[in-house]
Amino acid sequence: MAQDVRNLVGICGLYCGTCPSYIANRENNVAELKKRSRELNIPVEDTRCQGCQSDRVMSLCVDCHNGFRRCAREHEVTWCFECSYFPCQRLRNFRDIHVIDGISHHAHVIDDLQYMKEHGIERWVAEQEKAGRCPHCEKNLYWFTRVCPDCQTRIK
Repeated sequence: MAQDVRNLVGICGLYCGTCPSYIANRENNVAELKKRSRELNIPVEDTRCQGCQSDRVMSLCVDCHNGFRRCAREHEVTWCFECSYFPCQRLRNFRDIHVIDGISHHAHVIDDLQYMKEHGIERWVAEQEKAGRCPHCEKNLYWFTRVCPDCQTRIK
């Protein structure tokens, strides 16, 4: 499995490829990184990320106040679906938080982790990559985007 694919799969089942910090870092979008820095009240360099399993993780994700990094280390797993306690209460609680513009970014983490367990990470990432692009112009979109900023296509 290619390391860059592994990097895009959060311990908790989130897809890093649509994270504003990941995309802004990859595209070197300094304006977006500065915006994230202000919103999150962290230094600009701490907003840069190359994915959850990479060597460069956004500081808030390294700290993971939801406890997934610590829990994965304690249970000696890389992803929650590898744990004998999957799906646990921590994941159930996490699933129900973080709504922006009416979109719950965490709503499908348990289903997505189960899918990865059954079908593999590569297949899941390929599907997420497709879903994370504008269907008209194929621009990479942030997970909460409702209208493509390039072509103005409405995103479902």
